[in-house]
Amino acid sequence: MRENTNIISENEFHSPRGCDFLVADKTAEEFTKYMKKFNDLYRDLSQIVRKHTTTPRPVILDLGCGPGLLSNEILKKIPEAIVLGIDPLIKMLLLTTQNVDYSKGGLFIPLQGVSEKIPLKDDCINTIVSRFSLPYWKNPQLSFLEMYRILKPGGRVVVEALNKEFPKWKLFGIKIGMLLNHSGKDVSMYHVDAYKSAYTLEEVRMFFQKSGFTIVEQKGMKKEWKFLIVAEKRTE
Repeated sequence: MRENTNIISENEFHSPRGCDFLVADKTAEEFTKYMKKFNDLYRDLSQIVRKHTTTPRPVILDLGCGPGLLSNEILKKIPEAIVLGIDPLIKMLLLTTQNVDYSKGGLFIPLQGVSEKIPLKDDCINTIVSRFSLPYWKNPQLSFLEMYRILKPGGRVVVEALNKEFPKWKLFGIKIGMLLNHSGKDVSMYHVDAYKSAYTLEEVRMFFQKSGFTIVEQKGMKKEWKFLIVAEKRTE
């Protein structure tokens, strides 16, 4: 890992009961196929990650990386980066080997883990990004404390989250649109169900602030389908 060695914790990862059954393997494959139709979403978010990553040869964590579509776009934008992709699902991590291309000089490392116990050492990450994984975190406040722990002072977290306040009638329209675009029933339900465990923008702001972060950027209106918050670990 170039000069960035020895950042992975020696603590053994123990998968939570039922963790590998959050989605079936077939659903994970269908989800990947469907989301590849919307690669502009990942490109836009990777551009934001690049904006908030100023360190040469940064170490970036994609927390809840899924099949690696965002990690791949980050490596395109920051080819000198080391990107760690953490996900609890083995199937998702296997899919990253098909989707992530770091042949131009970057490096991608998949790791099994959960947000409440990130298998990395203290103060070792320059930037963390998480896209839509927040509804699946069992203990969000603990997860935000973990992100604070592993970030270097001055490092930033970019969280793109589904909005709990998004109107249900509009959510139904999204579901119909997904089905018409051949998402498959399981993938559309996977997306819609995530809103049931989503958080409001204010709730996510509180998670950040209670964990010691300083919020530096915020995008999204109260009833939009998603929002984005960027926060920084304070320098002592």
